[in-house]
Amino acid sequence: MSETILSAVGFAHARPEKAAELGALLVSFAERSRGEQGCLQSRIHQDLTDPNQFVFYEMWASQEDLTRHLDQPYMTEFLASRMDYLVKDLVVRQLGLVSSGPVVAEPTDPVEMNQRYLDAYNARDIEAVMAVYAPGAAAVWQPGKAVSGPEHRAAVADFLKLDPKLSAEVRESYVAGDTAALVVDWSIEVPGAPEMTGTGRGLDVLRRDARGEWRYVITNPFGSR
Repeated sequence: MSETILSAVGFAHARPEKAAELGALLVSFAERSRGEQGCLQSRIHQDLTDPNQFVFYEMWASQEDLTRHLDQPYMTEFLASRMDYLVKDLVVRQLGLVSSGPVVAEPTDPVEMNQRYLDAYNARDIEAVMAVYAPGAAAVWQPGKAVSGPEHRAAVADFLKLDPKLSAEVRESYVAGDTAALVVDWSIEVPGAPEMTGTGRGLDVLRRDARGEWRYVITNPFGSR
C-alpha cells in the first residue's frame, strides 16, 4: 500500500569543468531543502568511480510540499540554466513509498538536538552534521570568529578527517518562544591533532522553524570565554 510520502531520485551528469561548481550547488540546495516545509530528507551523493556523476535523493511528506519546493526561486533559476552545468539533461524519478520503517521523528525538545549533533559527528557523516543547522547558521571555530555556508561545511569536512571523538552534555536549557539557548559541557579527543583535545563549556542557540523542528543557528564551544 502506498503512503503519501514521495521520494525523488535524480541523476546529474556534470560537464567535467563544471563538476565542482555543480556539486557545491547541489549540496547548498540540499541544505536549503531540509529547512523547507515537508522535507523529510535531502541528500547528495557522488559516484565513487565517476566524480562527474551526482545522485540526489529526497523524501517529501506530500506532493504539495514537493511542488512548493520546485517553485522556490533558487530551484526555478537552476532548472532554467541547468544545461550550463550538464552533459545531458537531468534524469529524475518520482517514487511513491510502498513500505518502510517509521520515519524518524524530528526532536520537539531542543535538548534532543544535542544527541543528534553528537551522533552525526561521531558517525563522520557530514550531511547529517550540516542537517542539524538552519540555513545561514554560524559556527564559531575560533574564539571571536564564526563561519557559515560553504566555509562552515569545508571546516567540518576538514575536522572530520582528524577522527574527532566528541561528547557533550546539556547543562542548562532555556526556551523563549521559537528560540532556545543551550549551555553545553563538552569534551573532545582528536587523535589527528592532539593539541585540540580538551574540554569546555559552550553556548548554542537554536531556532524552531515553521514545521516545529529545532535547528542550530549558532554553535559556540567557546561560549564561556
